[in-house]
Amino acid sequence: MRMCTPIRGLLMALAVMFGTAMAFAPIPRITWEHREVHLVQFHEPDIYNYSALLLSEDKDTLYIGAREAVFAVNA
Repeated sequence: MRMCTPIRGLLMALAVMFGTAMAFAPIPRITWEHREVHLVQFHEPDIYNYSALLLSEDKDTLYIGAREAVFAVNA
């Protein structure tokens, strides 16, 4: 049984789009196990979407990006 040409084209287009999306997906450069670090909850009133974390090269400062705010906290 042959697949219809429009369906085959759609599947190929989806495969290309998925492959492209995976190529540009964010991959963390540093990961920690929860046992490795002492975690503290961080929250500021009226600040939401904490979505970006960057650890300084000396590993002393953690930069936290949120909607309309950037924080630098001691790691």
